[in-house]
Amino acid sequence: MPYVEISGLCRKYSDGVSLKDISLRLEKGEIYTLMGPSGSGKTSLLRNISGLDTPEDGKVIVDGVDVTDLPTSKRSVGMIFQDLALFPHMTVYDNIAYGLQARREEGQEISRRVNELASKLRIEGLLKRYPSQVSGGQRQRVALARSVAAVPSLLLLDEPLSSLDQQLRADVRSEIKSFARELELTMIYVTHDHHEGLYMADTAGAIFDGRIEKSARPEELFTHPGTEKMAVFFGYNVISGGKHRIAFFPSDFEFSAKRADLGGTVTSAGFEGEFYRIHVLTDSGEKVQLTTPEKEWMPKTGEHVNLRLKRVEELH
Repeated sequence: MPYVEISGLCRKYSDGVSLKDISLRLEKGEIYTLMGPSGSGKTSLLRNISGLDTPEDGKVIVDGVDVTDLPTSKRSVGMIFQDLALFPHMTVYDNIAYGLQARREEGQEISRRVNELASKLRIEGLLKRYPSQVSGGQRQRVALARSVAAVPSLLLLDEPLSSLDQQLRADVRSEIKSFARELELTMIYVTHDHHEGLYMADTAGAIFDGRIEKSARPEELFTHPGTEKMAVFFGYNVISGGKHRIAFFPSDFEFSAKRADLGGTVTSAGFEGEFYRIHVLTDSGEKVQLTTPEKEWMPKTGEHVNLRLKRVEELH
């Protein structure tokens, strides 16, 4: 049996968001990332798994226990919210200890657990400070320590890095993944950033309009998106291809001296640091973007180019 099983979960909301027959299976220690745009149902799903909301249909089973109708306090499920929800009037120590104190653990055990987690997350020097006195990355570590202090069977993370700048996001996500591996945490990690989602995942899924389109290993999900919504979300160009829509990634092309798979006129081009980005209006009137590290020759605005596509995905 899977360690976590969500089957046929459905829930309608008054704002029009609905969860439609959501089913997931996770093994113990697995990190599942769920990606999708704003309003796609990511946070709503976590709320139904955690017990903050109750599904109208379906089941949530964690470590062999059906928790579908249990209150949040009775589920062994931890959650890190987008805004972290740290208690501003409590020290870092008391924030981490909160769940253990609520369970009326012995003071010595609480102290041992808090100090152990603080050491693992390198925040042991911050325990007497308040959340407002530590950096954004440090607050992320405090929230993580608080969420795992009571040893949840399942940890849910809702856009936990959205408030951090790009470089800090990369650093903290690496730390979270390493920490999860060390403690063998089972996690569902929600994000709108597909780079972050793919990096974190053992298994990844994409959700649109309350329905999970596909779940697979991250390499499979990215390389074979399958649907137009998935392809666009991962940054593919989607164009007409005879009977079907087809997709190709911006870097999967070569310039050709003669007519090739695709022709078009350059509408703009610019250097972005790691590569040049070229915007092209195809001969059939569709817009595509290309990326290339090429420095020796770059087409000019208004110039016609021929492209040979290296890899094309047929969509359904």
